[in-house]
Amino acid sequence: MLKKLARPLHVLLGKIYDPNGAEMTFKVKNSLITMTLLLVGILSLIGVTYHSTRVIIDRTVMNHQQNIAAQAAATTSMWVQQQIKILSSAAKSLGSEPEDNMVQTMNILKMTMEAGDFSDVYIGLADGKMIDGAEWIPPQGYDPRIRPWYMRAQKTETIGFSYPYIDMTTKQMVIALSMPITSGRQIKGVLSADTNLDMLMKNVVNARAARGGYTFVVGQGGTIIMHPDKNLLMRQKVQDADPSLENILKVMKGKESGSFSYAQNGKEYILAYQKVENVDWYLCTTMTRANAYELSGRASMLLATESVLKVLGILVVVTMFGVGGSALVLYLYNRRFVNAMQKQQVQISGMNEDLKWNITRRKELETHYQTLFNVANDAIMVLKSMIFVDCNEKANELFGLSHYGILGNNMLDLSPAHQPDGVRSHEKALKIISEAEKGEQQFFNWNFLRSDGTEFPAEVSLKKLRLNNEQLILLSIRDISKRVNAEQQLRQAQKMAAMGEMVGAIAHQWRQPLNILSTYIASVQSAYYNNMVSREFVDKVVSGADSQIQFMSKTIDDFRHFFKPSKSKEPFDSIEGIESAARLISPNYKDCGIELTIIRPQEKYPLVVSGCRSEFVHVVLNLLANARDAIMEKNQESDEPKDVYIVIEHDDSNVIIKVKDTGCKIAAHIMPKIFNPYFSTKTYASGTGIGLYMSRMIIESEMQGTLTAQNYEHGAVFTITLPKIAKED
Repeated sequence: MLKKLARPLHVLLGKIYDPNGAEMTFKVKNSLITMTLLLVGILSLIGVTYHSTRVIIDRTVMNHQQNIAAQAAATTSMWVQQQIKILSSAAKSLGSEPEDNMVQTMNILKMTMEAGDFSDVYIGLADGKMIDGAEWIPPQGYDPRIRPWYMRAQKTETIGFSYPYIDMTTKQMVIALSMPITSGRQIKGVLSADTNLDMLMKNVVNARAARGGYTFVVGQGGTIIMHPDKNLLMRQKVQDADPSLENILKVMKGKESGSFSYAQNGKEYILAYQKVENVDWYLCTTMTRANAYELSGRASMLLATESVLKVLGILVVVTMFGVGGSALVLYLYNRRFVNAMQKQQVQISGMNEDLKWNITRRKELETHYQTLFNVANDAIMVLKSMIFVDCNEKANELFGLSHYGILGNNMLDLSPAHQPDGVRSHEKALKIISEAEKGEQQFFNWNFLRSDGTEFPAEVSLKKLRLNNEQLILLSIRDISKRVNAEQQLRQAQKMAAMGEMVGAIAHQWRQPLNILSTYIASVQSAYYNNMVSREFVDKVVSGADSQIQFMSKTIDDFRHFFKPSKSKEPFDSIEGIESAARLISPNYKDCGIELTIIRPQEKYPLVVSGCRSEFVHVVLNLLANARDAIMEKNQESDEPKDVYIVIEHDDSNVIIKVKDTGCKIAAHIMPKIFNPYFSTKTYASGTGIGLYMSRMIIESEMQGTLTAQNYEHGAVFTITLPKIAKED
């Protein structure tokens, strides 16, 4: 049998051995050399292909891990920039002497806590005092100047983060953002804000690599700032906590980002790092190489290719031992190998195209979800064909509905039938959408409904955008219930602050009518004893007494309307409101010797505007009080006429009300500031700086008008312009 097989093989090889047992011929030697070189070339090609495949796999996995770290670092950087902006704005509002106005300082600290979601915002002063926005009382002997946040800001004279430490109030690990408060080149104190480290890890550094992986943050010296294992925070450096990472600082030195592999407990891990902008932090993600391959999305195909190449290599090695006697087998195997390599190249080319498509799709999805979820403090909602198709968790919390309780509804399903200005929600929404069709982002206030049927006010940002060839509407909704309630309480508080002055006005208003009534009563007794009581006498007494009682009743109505905490909007006569304000302050004007003149239009019909009548009276009364103060201040130095004029005008669409005084003018350098909150030229006891601020807010926000101020020849003039509405029959 062996002889039958050997004969054809002998012929095909061109007689490798001489029939007489002679040595190999020259031709046979050349054939063997050619086959050997061919085999060596094939093995070299397989080795190069195998190595290239391994390099592609490693590079793809490393790039994927680096993208995860970069995205988490970008999110962290956005958070850092936002916190720095909030604290810097608070520092500007505080000024260099925060102790001078403690009420304003505490308001700013509390607003900063809410705006930045800080656990506490506080000021350490250069004299060792402490001002705490959370109203925490320092223990005996507490000195802020030796705390790490104070010393860091004092040393660097810049804004920045401290290393984590245990907060004395909450006993939790926090990180402090602090900056110096300066006057010239002198440090007056340090403004600092605490952020809970658990919240930061959960809401900001929220990248999750995969099963078996985690994210942590280290400083440039390797100090662990954030880590899933809280026992390592600030107690160890990363190179000491994990000996396998002893070279991590050398690898990171001078680089913004990168990745490397290391071995731990018999497993191979991949670590990717990215420097966070504006701080000396590195955000790192680590996971096992096996999990990284799984996460890359193409590991199975690449490993299959690697396995095939390994098998081919083994087959070629085995073939080497059999090709010595058969050129035909070598030729056939060579053709098979070439065909297999071509097929593999086609498969790899197809995988590259699939990978490009996957990367493009992933970037689109990342853009979509980053736009949707990056603004964590606002409800973000997406509409398609006016139907909600997606929302974030804040939207569920805001409306009190589950995710699927919102999806499938439209904006009107979550809104009352009418908005606070009386316009139907449907009509107002159509107008807003029409404006958004022009490509401009829309900002507006809107009342929504919670799941329990209660209304709440919100600030809304609406933008039309195109994503994945789909036309979408993006809504950003911020609940302003607390702010609206605070504004309403502030208005009512200002009214109550004026009550002391008004009680005096009531007493002055009633003094003369009461004297007249007393005279009528005495005359009745005298007439009775003198037999002078007649029908005419009784009618005269009753008529006179009734007139005085009606005057007193009108005074009560004026004060009742003024102090009524009403927020309902309705049409009312602006002239009647002005006259009511004038009646309220007229006794005080008489005591001050001020002449108040109302100049009305020649037409006798009312000038109707829309809004809350008591708030409008409040605004006019505030302007009249300011005019009185300006006149009294000027007349301390000179004896000039004391006159205040209320000029009422109108055109086709507006009612124009001017309050002119002959007092001291407004200084040019403070004119731009008079409508700012908490700005006042009066002493702390006589002025809070909220009168003109609240007046402008009422006129502009609640009545859609304008309030401006300017000087004229004899003093100052404040001008109110309100939209006029048609008189109802």
